[in-house]
Amino acid sequence: MQNIGKIITAFVATGLILACSFAIAPASQPDNVSTIVAATFQALTSAAPATTTTTALQGIPVTYYNVSFVIPDNLASSASTQTIPAANDQNGGPWAVAPQHLEFKLNDYNLPPGYFSEILIDVYPAQEYANTYDGANISLQRLRGVLSNPSTLPTNENLPQVPYFNAASMFAAQVKLIQFKTGTGVRMVTQYGQAVGPIANNATFYHYEGLTNDGKYYVVAVLPIEAKFLADSNSDPSAPVPADGIPFPGYNYTDPSYYNNYFKAVTDKMNATQDDSFAPSLVTLDSLIQSLQVSQ
Repeated sequence: MQNIGKIITAFVATGLILACSFAIAPASQPDNVSTIVAATFQALTSAAPATTTTTALQGIPVTYYNVSFVIPDNLASSASTQTIPAANDQNGGPWAVAPQHLEFKLNDYNLPPGYFSEILIDVYPAQEYANTYDGANISLQRLRGVLSNPSTLPTNENLPQVPYFNAASMFAAQVKLIQFKTGTGVRMVTQYGQAVGPIANNATFYHYEGLTNDGKYYVVAVLPIEAKFLADSNSDPSAPVPADGIPFPGYNYTDPSYYNNYFKAVTDKMNATQDDSFAPSLVTLDSLIQSLQVSQ
């Protein structure tokens, strides 16, 4: 699996200082994002009943070993497939530890270059991944908790996280249970970082984690997404945002409430945004996930 430096290099210039950048956050910047934004998750919507597709999806079929799905029309041109060999902390880095698994990368994805760079669906052997890497074990436990108690309000402590990111979710909106053909999971719109910073389209993504009905396979999808009210880039925290956007308060505050209020406002606006007002549409991305099938 790619290391975190490849995944989120766009954050380095923003003050969202990530593990591999070897940079230090500005002295005036607040503490770790997982602490700063904990309160904002109370603004999330309760997980809605799981939805699934009842009609055949039009698009490009993809099959590789025991995994198949359909790329919806106008989302991407194809998928590159590969078997990722097992990695330990010596040959893969501490966050890339994982058993052998299948990976799908969507090509010619329908967003301009410069947006979030990872466009991946990974399918892991669930228990082997949990046994191999503590981060995966924690995320799987959270996922199972969400699936077994779907009416529970999503929080920073119970939502699953991308296991191979050395960073925390800065916000999570549009949280919803989504069924695929052989399992169920939870999707959200989010952005990750190790320190607070502006939410922008070049770093925001659709995140899905799911588990097959038999519990054998664990699905992690990371797909770029944009919202019209966000700035295109987070490289300048003082840059103007669209007229209906939410300005980032800057790095001059030591009171966490400034940042809690900012992330809550972004979360609320995301939750109030119609599915088809995102690009790609949440309907389109959900349809991709709903078409997924992982056979024995």
